[in-house]
Amino acid sequence: MAEVADTGLALDVVTVVAPALLLRAATSPLLVRAQQAVRRQALAEPGTPPRRLPGAVVGELVLAVAGGVVLWLLPRYGVLGALADYNVLGRPVLLHNGVLLSGQYGYSLAVSWILYVLMVVLAAVMWPVLWFRTHRTLVATGVPGESWTATPAGRRRVGGLVAVRVVLGLLLPTGLALAALACQAVAYGVSRRYRHGAEVPGAGARVPVGRTPAGGRSGGQSPADRRSGGQAPADRRSGGESPAVQAPGARNPLGAVPPDAPTVGPAPAHPATYVPTQATPAAGALASVPHRPLLPGEPPRIGEYQLLGRIGAGGMGTVYLARREGAATQVALKTINPELMDNVDLLRRFQRESEVLSLVSGAYTARVLDSGVAAGRPYLAMELLDGRPLDVHLGEQGPIRTPEALRALALALAVALSGVHRLGLVHRDLKPANIMLTTAGPRLLDFGIADLVDGTRLTRTGAGPGTLTYMAPEQFGEERVGPAADVWAWACCVVCAAHGTSPFAATSTGAVIRRIVDTGPEPTALAAVRALDPELAAAVDRALTVDPAGRPADGAGLVELLTTRGTGHHEPTLVDDVREEITRGWRTLAL
Repeated sequence: MAEVADTGLALDVVTVVAPALLLRAATSPLLVRAQQAVRRQALAEPGTPPRRLPGAVVGELVLAVAGGVVLWLLPRYGVLGALADYNVLGRPVLLHNGVLLSGQYGYSLAVSWILYVLMVVLAAVMWPVLWFRTHRTLVATGVPGESWTATPAGRRRVGGLVAVRVVLGLLLPTGLALAALACQAVAYGVSRRYRHGAEVPGAGARVPVGRTPAGGRSGGQSPADRRSGGQAPADRRSGGESPAVQAPGARNPLGAVPPDAPTVGPAPAHPATYVPTQATPAAGALASVPHRPLLPGEPPRIGEYQLLGRIGAGGMGTVYLARREGAATQVALKTINPELMDNVDLLRRFQRESEVLSLVSGAYTARVLDSGVAAGRPYLAMELLDGRPLDVHLGEQGPIRTPEALRALALALAVALSGVHRLGLVHRDLKPANIMLTTAGPRLLDFGIADLVDGTRLTRTGAGPGTLTYMAPEQFGEERVGPAADVWAWACCVVCAAHGTSPFAATSTGAVIRRIVDTGPEPTALAAVRALDPELAAAVDRALTVDPAGRPADGAGLVELLTTRGTGHHEPTLVDDVREEITRGWRTLAL
């Protein structure tokens, strides 16, 4: 009897699970296509539940039903019917218990109850859990923007589907429930390829969760700030999209011209003109940037650019994935929405942004490729960048932990600001969402509210552009805002990179302002920088001086402060040495 007991239940399980796994292996291409379809749909419309089931998913459902019927009949009427007693596995788990198992297989009562509980857990718990993990990976990992599963309605929908599987696990024949668990385990294993944003043929690769592509303004706080309870109200005011967008998986994206070398000397007299690259991109590159289809009524082209899809949209305009006629290179094309074309102030702001971005063509900033007006509609074409914004990186991987990478970030941003300030500009909205971490180094983005130092203002009186937790004290008063405000924001970004949040993050707007103008930065945030690089921490301390006169005057002053390294003389490191230090340090950061 003991020998029968040792093999009977195992043989019954094998009778059902083995054919299920064989069927799953034979239909694995259908599984892969179904997951790709779900993934592609999630990337295309991240905030919207699927309105229809892709054909491959329908095929999977039909296969599940048909396979269940076959597996139900096989042990009874097939060849395997003579190999095992299907009595227990043929009934729902709710209709038998440890006593019945003991009588069926001859196990002791204690062992039988343990086996019964194990069957309940496998059928009604593990199967739903594995389904949930698989589904969550496919629809939420790395999607461009907030996944629909993060909304209350989405959570209720997913919760309902999990509950259905719990009920099925209890009501289906136990053997079929175990077979479903085995197949779901295979599906979960296949879905793990998407856990780190693997590409889907015909769709985009990973885009940071909860963010607009490539460092566009997010309209809210970074995940790290939300964890700390800090607020950034000015983020919610931002309605635009950054014109630069990531092109995943390419060190030199889509044949783009490599970025200029860092310059500490005079700026070039004229920005480089755009010459379309004729190099053929890698296979599949033309479909590699996450985007949505054009909306009904949107033009198929603007000027010489064919519109391939929508990358993002804000209150002011839309960013399209585009390609210039006769060129293989894709660009991010930013334009004002047609209904706002009569807004003179908005047109002037867009024109100023185009001018500013055309001027800022140095290293560690996003490059402008082209600009113009087509049928009265202005546009701006910018390069596609690989990587993701700093705030998204912090939300997904946490603070930067290597001194070399943190210093490389700080130095690259200082070099970028030196180029901006040398042109007589002030960025005025430097924050982690506007810093793209690319394979070639950091890139400073979004000069939409950059202002000329001569005092020309494009914002209303009192509008105070900037993001609250990164704004300098003088931005809250009537003082003229100059490059020193960017130096302050630079220090806040360096601290955020090492700590995870701005040193002035707090639970309310009033608390943030009090910290900035009165109580000072959070000591533990500054300590995070000091623990990694004491010399960099000293530069940060100086850059956070309340009086603008006590800070480095501009980006060039920051570069000088960071490269003298306390030698007692003020001979900045050579440009090539700065570039090499940034490159060497950047290699230590896992992107």
